[in-house]
Amino acid sequence: MNPHRTVFGAMAAVVVLALAPSAIAGGDDASVTPSTPSPLPTQAYATISAEEQINVGSGARSATVDWMFWDGGAQVPLPENDSLVIDARDLAGIASVTVDDPRCEADARVFTCVNRDASQSRSVEFSLRADPGAAPGVSGTIGYTLSADRATGATAKAKVVVGTPNLVVGRVPDVTHARIGSRIEVPLRLRNTGDLATDRRVMLRWEAVGGLVFDRKFSNCAYGEGDDPSEPGSQASVTCVFPVSSDSVPAGGTVELSSHLAATVGKRVLTAVTDYSVRLLKPREQPGGGSHQGTGPALTLVRASGAGGGFENGAEGRFTVAADSSADLAVDATTSPGRRAGEWTLGVKAVNHGPASAYGIDDKAVAVVDVVLPKGVVATGTAHMEEESPYGPCRPRGSSTRTAPFEVGHRHYVCTAPFGIAAGKSQLFELRVKSAKGYDGAPGTATVRPGPAGIPLHDPDTSNDRVTFAFGAPATPTAAAPSGDTPAATGAGRTLIVTAAGAALLGAVVLVVRRRRRTH
Repeated sequence: MNPHRTVFGAMAAVVVLALAPSAIAGGDDASVTPSTPSPLPTQAYATISAEEQINVGSGARSATVDWMFWDGGAQVPLPENDSLVIDARDLAGIASVTVDDPRCEADARVFTCVNRDASQSRSVEFSLRADPGAAPGVSGTIGYTLSADRATGATAKAKVVVGTPNLVVGRVPDVTHARIGSRIEVPLRLRNTGDLATDRRVMLRWEAVGGLVFDRKFSNCAYGEGDDPSEPGSQASVTCVFPVSSDSVPAGGTVELSSHLAATVGKRVLTAVTDYSVRLLKPREQPGGGSHQGTGPALTLVRASGAGGGFENGAEGRFTVAADSSADLAVDATTSPGRRAGEWTLGVKAVNHGPASAYGIDDKAVAVVDVVLPKGVVATGTAHMEEESPYGPCRPRGSSTRTAPFEVGHRHYVCTAPFGIAAGKSQLFELRVKSAKGYDGAPGTATVRPGPAGIPLHDPDTSNDRVTFAFGAPATPTAAAPSGDTPAATGAGRTLIVTAAGAALLGAVVLVVRRRRRTH
């Protein structure tokens, strides 16, 4: 299929019927009178897509202009012989334009690019460079004109400005030992390291995970939160837009917020992580962001005083808020026999007894569970699936810092909670295992420990971080073997032994083992 033809016939023509007022009211004389349908196009409509403002410096700056055709479902003939003219005559003394596309021919500062075949790309890339001696702030216009057989024409233009603003963000200090329920202030500075004052709207955005609750008091800021605001794993955001003029940042200048953002440390915060960034918006670009608009006065940018705390190397930064709280992580394990002799299911559950929730950073798990199977037992499968599975992934352990994709035949696995564990919640893992004939009933271990995210858990009770488990009697029991085994003393953690008959002995109580589903 020709990829450029997909815009034709995408919608069937619709005849719109207008109902008389009596018909709407449901009267006896109701009648339906068809209105005159809108005329369908007799040829394709042409549209051009290109940046509306291009800032250029002494180095080459690439730009792209795209075009397409649309027929509104009229099934008009496919346009042919697309011709795009790039007119840069207004940029004399301001910027030079170079077009290396073999479809394009130059006539001084005018470039004509022609598609002879409908399969050719409807896009042209070119480069611009400021002329030597052009002063920052000087501007001109580059124009685009599109024509084609069996299609309407289209025009567009872009403003080309000499000079480029370049904003970097200041470093925001981390907060340590924050009390639950306390309020913190978030300052921010911006520096323009470019050679031109900001000539477009400035957008600042903060995105936090971990339980901070931001005030909603600035009218030019939008505030967002996750599906469950009480869940620290959901994301909170603040997006503020500053107009050109009084909020412009001069070249070489430093500004700061007229007021600090304020946030409350939520009751489940352990370590909250906030990423912040700055960006110049394109003309008419909608910034997006949160669904709640602030109700107070507008936040503004004012000239900064004092040296400040230094700056990042670019337009992004991060700070953390560590609360005086803890997450008591524990581990539990259950075993149950499979359908065939020597086959078992090992269920492992990492539980967070709170009071704080524990969440990872940058897809790095806040906690992992080391599972070491007994000698003579290997894993043959896992219940983890990539989509909508309550079970977390378990992978073979390669080293203290490396795991491998799941494969059968190993005894040591590392199971990770990919999205962290909220207070009062748990993460399930399941391994299917098989014991060899020589397995003697020795126990394995499951141990929960801090993960690669590096967040201190301040775990108040380490006695529940490790549990032992076993898979019942030997695979070839003797006639004198008892029907069940008794748990062995381990010192730390517990031992759970399941017989081939499916009964678990824990202390003096007999428990019937069933396959665990997700618990909360």
